[in-house]
Amino acid sequence: MEQIKNTAEKIPESLELARELENTDDENVIKEKLGLLLEKMSSDLGTEYVNNVLKIYENMRSENCLARVEQLSRVLETIELETPLAISDETESHYANAVIPLPEGMQIAFSEGQSPGPVRTVVGFGKTVIGFKTDNLSVSEIDFSGDNFRNQQERKFLCRHVTGNLKKEDIRYIVMRIPIGMMPETHLSEQEKTKKLPFIFRSLKL
Repeated sequence: MEQIKNTAEKIPESLELARELENTDDENVIKEKLGLLLEKMSSDLGTEYVNNVLKIYENMRSENCLARVEQLSRVLETIELETPLAISDETESHYANAVIPLPEGMQIAFSEGQSPGPVRTVVGFGKTVIGFKTDNLSVSEIDFSGDNFRNQQERKFLCRHVTGNLKKEDIRYIVMRIPIGMMPETHLSEQEKTKKLPFIFRSLKL
């Protein structure tokens, strides 16, 4: 019994909050606890938020990272508990599940994000994209020739299919895109309050 208790005590509060908010559709609960989730993520991961999301994308590219939408709790499990994050399977078809972190690639990721299995990629508090190293992954290009995309060449350039397991050290960046209506006003900058954009971005460099 003591061993079980100790294991439970090791689960960081940020991970518990992420799991809770991913599994609720109650906007009041999200608004009440989202600010706390952001605070606990910063403290648990030992890093501060970076305001300039375009700079984060530049840093991803300079480190030869790819980016993909992921379930926040899965990301935190990998970083905080060192649980490998499985991406795709060798037997799965080569669909686009990662992008080059150019602004155009990030736009594709945020609009279409895919995750393997029965994962809710769209949750009430927004979408999470990770920037990750590919040293431990298999990476291949996508052939869009049979698809009805008007910009097949652009997508071929921007999109990739990755297979394998991400380790803690592979995940270099976290970018959260949050609907402004979900963000507590106390966690908005004066500029964000004035501009009233549809989404707020919060980024972490690990």
